[in-house]
Amino acid sequence: MRIYISWVCMIICTVFIKPVGAQTHQTFLQIIQSPMRLEQDFKLDSKRKPLEMLQFIAAKPGSQVLDILSGGGYTAQLLALAVGPSGKVLAFNTRANQNLQDRLIANPQSNILSVLGNLNDLIPDSNGPVDLITIINSYHDMVNANPNIQTTNQRIYQLLKLGGILIVRDHEALEGAGKTATRTLHRIDPAAVIADFEAVGFKKVSEGDFLKNSQDPKDEHWNKLSTPSGFILKFIKM
Repeated sequence: MRIYISWVCMIICTVFIKPVGAQTHQTFLQIIQSPMRLEQDFKLDSKRKPLEMLQFIAAKPGSQVLDILSGGGYTAQLLALAVGPSGKVLAFNTRANQNLQDRLIANPQSNILSVLGNLNDLIPDSNGPVDLITIINSYHDMVNANPNIQTTNQRIYQLLKLGGILIVRDHEALEGAGKTATRTLHRIDPAAVIADFEAVGFKKVSEGDFLKNSQDPKDEHWNKLSTPSGFILKFIKM
């Protein structure tokens, strides 16, 4: 039985992660060089590594995306450019974000929809299920804001299609720190993130190393360093 389950998992992962319609390196370069992006975005690029991030996420044209705690829309705009006019990005925040509004006024994008809600419900059922959910540098904030984070994670699982992808990127805490540094240092142990999402049914399928910085001691607030060490994880809904 165990062998059979593993075989089924392998087939599902192969079907849903296979890069059908995957975009090229050149396409992603064109996205990050888009004149629609703001001047402050380009200043952040050296730290945020948008090219590597887009390649890791591998969003396909036409995908329906939920970007949780989207803030001013740095990532949401990149994803909207990646999924194209046939796709859609729901930029979710718990309260209105003026920077996001200003971004969309400066360069309107019909495939970005600003959505407000709470962390337990996220978006209405009528806006789901989606193909891709991203949590960029915000999961530690979600843990701080929501003592019952499992409720949110179960909702995330519910909102994804079967075979849908969840991406979690955050600032890296010391190994073994768990969630003890989320308030003080605004960092989180990647092992704690993996445990949280596997507990609600996700399967981790890959991890990027392009955010790692061996010179970061991981024992002070992430924003005190020019290049804090980070991590990025990819999960699939089985």
